Amino acid sequence: IRTGDVQWMTAASGIVHEEKHEKEFARRGGTLEAVQLWVNLPRAMKMGPPRYQTLLNGDIPVVSLEHGAGSLRVIAGEFQGPKGPAMTATPIQLYDLKLKAGRPIKLSFRSEWHASLCILHGQVMFNENQTAQAAELAVFGATGEQISIEAQQDATILVMSGEPIPEPIARYGPFVMNTQAELVEAMKDYQAGKMGH
Repeated sequence: IRTGDVQWMTAASGIVHEEKHEKEFARRGGTLEAVQLWVNLPRAMKMGPPRYQTLLNGDIPVVSLEHGAGSLRVIAGEFQGPKGPAMTATPIQLYDLKLKAGRPIKLSFRSEWHASLCILHGQVMFNENQTAQAAELAVFGATGEQISIEAQQDATILVMSGEPIPEPIARYGPFVMNTQAELVEAMKDYQAGKMGH
């Protein structure tokens, strides 16, 4: 995985993986930035086959925003026509947004979807009265609202929205199921090697 690439893994019935940086990077050192997001699956898909997608930076569409406000990479879902390459289990949108300071934009979200902004760099004001800075998350309810965003400093933001899954969630370590009993079964599957080695 190189700068701007995305790995999209659907764990489903289970997958074992390990993340390491390359030997040359280990030798010379430096700053490594990565974001790991977890997207829940509906109950009917939790025991399906696992899947892995490599999304190369060059295959992720980039939309230039009006008035030189910045750019938006469409990783999943669609934005103003371009569609992201991620194959998702449920309807979601995931954007990598780079905003220039002092140039406001407005983003609309589908009715009944949840949305959030994860500020990776910089500081932003949204809806003209709230602020968030690096390492903060702004969460919006399922109201189908339009959000105005203005970077107070050049900013990088992950824009995440999706259709809610109206099911209970049970979680333990890397396992996400619907009930405690399903969690116990998932752990037994892992210990028996059913998810790989």
